[in-house]
Amino acid sequence: MFAPERMMKVTVIGPQSVMDKAIRELHRLRVVHITDHQKGELDIGSPFQKADKLSELLTAARAVSSALGISGKKELSNGFRAVGVKNMAELEKAMKKLKLKVSEIADGSKAAADEIKKISLKEQQLASIQKLGLSPDAFSGYRSISHFFGTVTDAQRLRESLLAVTDKFELFSAEDKGKGVDKGHPLIALFIESGKRNEAADLLASQGFAEIQLSEIRETTGSVVAALEAVAKKKERLQKQVESGRVALARLAVKWNDFLLLSEQLISGELEKAEAPLKFAVTKNAFIVQGWVPLSALENLESNLGRVTGERIFVEAEPPHHGEPVPVKLDNPKPARPFEFFMSLYALPRYDEIDPTLFMFVTFPLFFGLILGDVGYGLVTFFLLLWLKEKMPGSAKLVNVIVPAAVASVFFGFLFGEVFGFEGAFGFEFPHLISRTHDVNGMLLIAFAIGLLHINLGFVLGFLNELRHKGLFRAFAAKLSWIILQVGVALVALAMAGKLNIPVYVGIAVAVASVILIYIGESMRGMVEIPGLLSNLMSYTRLAAVGLSSVELALVINGLAGQVSHSGAAGIAFGVLILFIGHTINLALGLLGSFLHSMRLHYVEFFTKFFEGGAFPFRPFGSKTA
Repeated sequence: MFAPERMMKVTVIGPQSVMDKAIRELHRLRVVHITDHQKGELDIGSPFQKADKLSELLTAARAVSSALGISGKKELSNGFRAVGVKNMAELEKAMKKLKLKVSEIADGSKAAADEIKKISLKEQQLASIQKLGLSPDAFSGYRSISHFFGTVTDAQRLRESLLAVTDKFELFSAEDKGKGVDKGHPLIALFIESGKRNEAADLLASQGFAEIQLSEIRETTGSVVAALEAVAKKKERLQKQVESGRVALARLAVKWNDFLLLSEQLISGELEKAEAPLKFAVTKNAFIVQGWVPLSALENLESNLGRVTGERIFVEAEPPHHGEPVPVKLDNPKPARPFEFFMSLYALPRYDEIDPTLFMFVTFPLFFGLILGDVGYGLVTFFLLLWLKEKMPGSAKLVNVIVPAAVASVFFGFLFGEVFGFEGAFGFEFPHLISRTHDVNGMLLIAFAIGLLHINLGFVLGFLNELRHKGLFRAFAAKLSWIILQVGVALVALAMAGKLNIPVYVGIAVAVASVILIYIGESMRGMVEIPGLLSNLMSYTRLAAVGLSSVELALVINGLAGQVSHSGAAGIAFGVLILFIGHTINLALGLLGSFLHSMRLHYVEFFTKFFEGGAFPFRPFGSKTA
């Protein structure tokens, strides 16, 4: 419960003739975290011949799923039966047929969409020359005339500049109201004798000429109106084709959704089995698998491997050596398991240290609830999270740890007598154990006391961790000496205040002795951290301070709403709006603050007293498709 699940290091040895059966059983059991073999005296195994074909099939399945927009997870309970085929050959045949059908529809839709882009460009070019009152064939069929089409900054100044060079030109201009980089600049078409082309180009450049390509209308003849009508009809037909393809793909997605999701899992599993020998050590006649298995599953592993291979498999097991990297599988009671989410965000505990999950299961909701501490906010958060979990299943991990915290917020809300910041209604004061707004010092003392308990719990856990590796004295010096330091400081303070009838030097002696022990246990690192102990303890005052700021903001919102609500019906409506918007913002800030500050108190103040982490997760063979 307070440590990861016990592991055993296993070595599985067997003849090559039963390797396939052993792999299938290992994959079915999903209890062995296989350690990749590094080539040395023994070679690395080779994948089975079917691996390449399975890899291609898996790529095809994923490509089809992507084309149909299919994603998610389905329960693969009975292999090929779940997929609806008898074997891999039938699955491959069905997949190829489906891929061909999807490709035909998708390719047709893509071709139509590409053509739409092309004729949309033609439509824009036709619309541009229509503004100048020209026809498409006005830009072709010349030998001695050059033409330019685009936008300039000043068409009139361009005309004057051209007249200074030659009078053998025609310039058409209009304001460009269309879209583009030069939107708003005059649109021009210039026709000039070819001999003056270079001079015209220079003059155009001086007027910021931006060319508009007419590549799509070179072969177009007749009037612009007729050409635009033809383009519009073709575009409409192509859009119908694209829409038809979209509908066809959507129908295929509905029809083949389960098949593709289940097939991908099935193929992934078969490919994992086919590539498993790449993790093994092999000789000419035998294979060797090394890995880790939970102690509770070891006996079942041995009996099942023996049964499927005709007792031709040998399994050797031994406990891990000190300092050996061991994959970690957390082992917590069911109610606490959602809080493993926090360990995945931070770091997994090492195999030989205490798992903080169970402690976070207790303290995180309490800290969160103490900060938010309002019946109204807690209830809104609770029901909002349940709705969010239903609508967004991907948020379940986060929701599962906040729901208990929301319940704790309701609990503390009753203790503080607060409902959306109100401490009473209709002349009736809500019952409360302590008022956050009227007893700030009391709240700060409670927060400080919680900090003392939480941090010293960390030191005790640190002592238990160190005890396993360094022995009693070193563990005592490294961790329990910090508690003695606090006792020494407390004795000095109480003696100086006259609350304890002992000489001050007794407390000083205890504190000095503890500092010496800290140096012995943690060397200079411990000495450097001594001043930080007080800041760690003071950090817990945020449990009161952050919550108080939320209360004060709620009171301001309520007061403002109350003031405007005295101005008739409109005032009441405006007051309700202020309450809704104000409390929504305050709740959002409260949730964010409660979550982040509660996490900080665990990660920074609590974990640093005993937790190192850095383990890698237990991932049994076969779990990829589980």
